Amino acid sequence: MLAERAAVDTAVRSRWSEQFCRALLSFDQLRDCQTIMAFYPFREELDIRAFLERARERGKEIWLPLTLQAERKIVPYVYTGPAMLKQGAYGIWEPDPDQAVAGHLPDLDAVLVPGVAFDPYGGRMGYGAGYYDRFLSSLSRRPLLIGCSFELQVIPQVPMEPHDIPLDYLATETGIRPRIRTE
Repeated sequence: MLAERAAVDTAVRSRWSEQFCRALLSFDQLRDCQTIMAFYPFREELDIRAFLERARERGKEIWLPLTLQAERKIVPYVYTGPAMLKQGAYGIWEPDPDQAVAGHLPDLDAVLVPGVAFDPYGGRMGYGAGYYDRFLSSLSRRPLLIGCSFELQVIPQVPMEPHDIPLDYLATETGIRPRIRTE
């Protein structure tokens, strides 16, 4: 899946990212959220920087995760712009704790979740370390969970483990759709 995503032409990936950001910015359920944890694009992931900036312009509080490898967890920090980022774990641009304020977890309304593969049932295959599942399971209340990917990353079914937390929506360059519930 990663090789397939990497093979997409840069101009096409850019166009798809723009379409994705437009869809996300017009998504009513997300528009009602004040505090949104997102991610900073890495390698060939969706480039959601336009969403980050527009959401901030609209008065939303955007958080980005800092990966603490030794503790195997992520800690969100308030995003104030690219100047507060540093290259961190795995080469990902992350908040510099010396320049950022940690997010107040009870305020979290929504999480934009990146990954390798997604399915229509809320399944997500991450990068293998379990950071997001541990983070989400540590929260006192469940925020709105939106999987973020290119349509080519959507497969019929992602293998799910009991500890995996299903997403509420899947957002791609083709639009946003709710998960298909099987229960």
